[in-house]
Amino acid sequence: MSKNQDRRQHSRQTRDERVVVQIVSSTRDTLPPGTVVRCSTKDVSANGLRIQLDQSVQEGFLLELWVEVSNHPTKFYLAGEVKWCQELDEGKRYLVGVELKETDTEDFKQWQKVLAENSSDALEDVREA
Repeated sequence: MSKNQDRRQHSRQTRDERVVVQIVSSTRDTLPPGTVVRCSTKDVSANGLRIQLDQSVQEGFLLELWVEVSNHPTKFYLAGEVKWCQELDEGKRYLVGVELKETDTEDFKQWQKVLAENSSDALEDVREA
């Protein structure tokens, strides 16, 4: 078991969902704040995402994420912080671990509630209440 798995509070679900990421804060010599990139999830949990990007990001970057979930008309608007970035394919792609920031938004509450249940069908039923 890896260190990252030891620290996880919620189990992960393998999901390939579309995400739009906006950089909120970064260092000057990298992607500037306001940069928007499109990517996809590799897995998700109540408190985090693993996403695949075409650009490198550094630990500590703050992000805004709009996660589009299959079969749902709306997106989840979430905030997160980059915890790690792993290079793939000689710098052409990157896996990025994002820890979601706890907020009082309805999107975050719904995201946490549904994913904490650890059901593979959980996202299919969100927002139908």
